[in-house]
Amino acid sequence: MNKSYIKCPNCGTENVNNDYCRTCGTIINVVLQRKLERERIEQTKLTARQNEKPSQVGAFLKKGENHSNIIIRAFFKVVYAIWFFFAVIIGGFIAAIISAAAG
Repeated sequence: MNKSYIKCPNCGTENVNNDYCRTCGTIINVVLQRKLERERIEQTKLTARQNEKPSQVGAFLKKGENHSNIIIRAFFKVVYAIWFFFAVIIGGFIAAIISAAAG
């Protein structure tokens, strides 16, 4: 088995086959450090997406989908589906224009 000697950048202790420094507890494995950093960044992006507020129209239509009356709830579901359909069509049209202009 190969032994990897890694010197701790924090305290200077030589460590053998460890991810963390045995003296001060600092992460010395670069791969593990990058993995933890990626996970932290993904978590912050996920929380930012969850905290993002929807548009006023979308929020109004979603709020109506939780109404107690089934007729009003069905109406809001249909209107939301139509709203979403046209938003996708308009977005696709804009993307097609941009891609045609770019060549």
